[in-house]
Amino acid sequence: MLFPKLKHSLIITLLLTIFSTPLQALDIDKLNWTETMEEWGQVLFCQRIYKIPSVQSRLYSFDVEHCDKAGQLMLNAATRYPAQEQIQLKNQAERHAARLSGNTAEPYHSVPACRTYCRDLAETLDKRNER
Repeated sequence: MLFPKLKHSLIITLLLTIFSTPLQALDIDKLNWTETMEEWGQVLFCQRIYKIPSVQSRLYSFDVEHCDKAGQLMLNAATRYPAQEQIQLKNQAERHAARLSGNTAEPYHSVPACRTYCRDLAETLDKRNER
């Protein structure tokens, strides 16, 4: 019984660490290739887990909307690269999302971290659109 609880705690800690970038201070336009790939991969990871039936019951109505906006923000960030590089960047982001998925035993444990992460990125997109 101790190991499942320890495993759960480690997973939550790992996810909170991964998604703990201070997004309010994050300037999407200044991200380098690797940072853009990692941020986009995290968004793709969240979008994937939000589609899992066992996770959908744990979502609020705005969760998917925030994650879609976060995805749009990352697409916008990728547009500063030439078209061929955008494809490579997306492929690398998808591989990063797959690695995150592979390291997550129970996807529903990621919901709180994804909720915060996508919300913060959605707010960043909204602020950019207000300008």
